[in-house]
Amino acid sequence: MPRLHRREFLKNLALVLAVRGLHAQPLPPRQIVPGVWFLEGDASKGYCNNILIEMRDYLVLVDANYPGRAHELLQIIPTISRKPLRWVFDTHAHRDHAYGNSVWTHAGATTLAYKSVVDEMNRWEPERWRATAAIRPDVRATGEQDVQRPEAVFDGPRFTLNDPGADGRVIEFLFLGWAHTPGDGFVWLPKERVLCTGDAAVNGPRNKLFDAWITNWPRVLDRALALQPLHVLPGHGSSGGAEILTGQRDFLLNLMRGVKAQAMQGLKPDQMHIHMKGPAANWVPTNPTSWRQDIETAALEIESGKPAGANPHVWK
Repeated sequence: MPRLHRREFLKNLALVLAVRGLHAQPLPPRQIVPGVWFLEGDASKGYCNNILIEMRDYLVLVDANYPGRAHELLQIIPTISRKPLRWVFDTHAHRDHAYGNSVWTHAGATTLAYKSVVDEMNRWEPERWRATAAIRPDVRATGEQDVQRPEAVFDGPRFTLNDPGADGRVIEFLFLGWAHTPGDGFVWLPKERVLCTGDAAVNGPRNKLFDAWITNWPRVLDRALALQPLHVLPGHGSSGGAEILTGQRDFLLNLMRGVKAQAMQGLKPDQMHIHMKGPAANWVPTNPTSWRQDIETAALEIESGKPAGANPHVWK
């Protein structure tokens, strides 16, 4: 067999690694505290993160995800715990967090959300579902024409699940206000000080602002910070601590300040250039089109005097 020259060998090795990268396996479940696992979603497939929480007699899953990931999780979860999955919580109405609802209800779980999640679905669906089915085989394969609404909803600031006994686990499902969407729900474990944020806080340049109330969003994050979480598990990106909340908040504050200042100078959104410094820069989209969309959405909110998401708009 002929020997490869060093340059040719390195070239072939790089090709092999690149091919492997295309088929890289998702990160394995990571236990954050005893009985709480962080399952990071494959961003290349559009998947969000999931969090699995173990109660005494059953399991709770944060976010339904897309149907494709839901089917994957049906195989993964029994390798983590053999307890039955009782609840699946939609942190908000967006497709990558809720379109797997019917997969979970068919498997025997009950889907749960804050009441405004259903309101948002009734506002935007089934148009968004149909547009997504046209480009995603896993949504199309359900054979459904609309997203399944959560089977149970709560109204008010809090819904709580408790294990029996003083040492039992407590899960609080919280509504802290309109942020990323009008229905954003947080999942808070007060004893362990673990906070699951959905897309009210993501880690890195993974925001979509179309349905947001950008001005109110930092106030919501301040309420989340007041809980003093030790572990923050975002809807996208890696897990961490409170720096995820402060980074997301400061990005939004700087975006609104910058757009407002340049609007007062008479600049239109397509003329604006917003520069972020410090940790907040980590949330700036790397795609220029996405960054332009963020600036335009912020300008729309400022000009209209109402939440960006309350204005007529099309998801892009």
